[in-house]
Amino acid sequence: MVFFNGCSSISNTERIKSNEIADFPVYVVDHGGHTGIVLDRELAKQQLPSINEEFVHSRYIEVGWGDEDFYQSREKTTKLRMQAVLYPTNAVLRVTEVPIDPEKYYPNIEVKKLMVTRTGFRKMLSYIYKTFKRNSNGNPVKTGKGLHVHDLFYQAKGKFHVFNTCNTWTTKILKEAGLPVSSFLTITSGDIMNQIRDYRHSTPENLTNE
Repeated sequence: MVFFNGCSSISNTERIKSNEIADFPVYVVDHGGHTGIVLDRELAKQQLPSINEEFVHSRYIEVGWGDEDFYQSREKTTKLRMQAVLYPTNAVLRVTEVPIDPEKYYPNIEVKKLMVTRTGFRKMLSYIYKTFKRNSNGNPVKTGKGLHVHDLFYQAKGKFHVFNTCNTWTTKILKEAGLPVSSFLTITSGDIMNQIRDYRHSTPENLTNE
């Protein structure tokens, strides 16, 4: 599952330049080919109010971006894989309930916790907000229930293709927060996890090893 949940092509904002302390937690989850971003729901609710209402009982929410057909399918067929790889396709966002600390909720997969500044966190949320397609009332458009009881799919901006995957999207979000990561040729989950694996805390211009 290397190329099967891509990222939108929204442009990046300027790198954050401030003396803020990085005290907002962000988690990157590697599901094996696909990465997602986990956020504290209470911290995210002001900029994602309609999403917050759907997951009001969850401590965290995970957001991922992917190919419309492949991402929503319970059976990942070869046809869907080839379609996702070979052609630019429509995208969806998946929002999933994460009821407890992500590192405990996903004990058998890699989860990396990063700390970002308040400004960086807001820029991340703004990027995510802009990825949702919206109806005439300004609300995100649901495509239906998710693959599990506590997740939902929404229509998303951007086209999925082999050079614009979920991992590209995840990297762009982290870059919005001021982290020194590169989305260039970031295709697989390994490409992004290798960039953040040795780091925990961020400053506006760099990351500090722990």
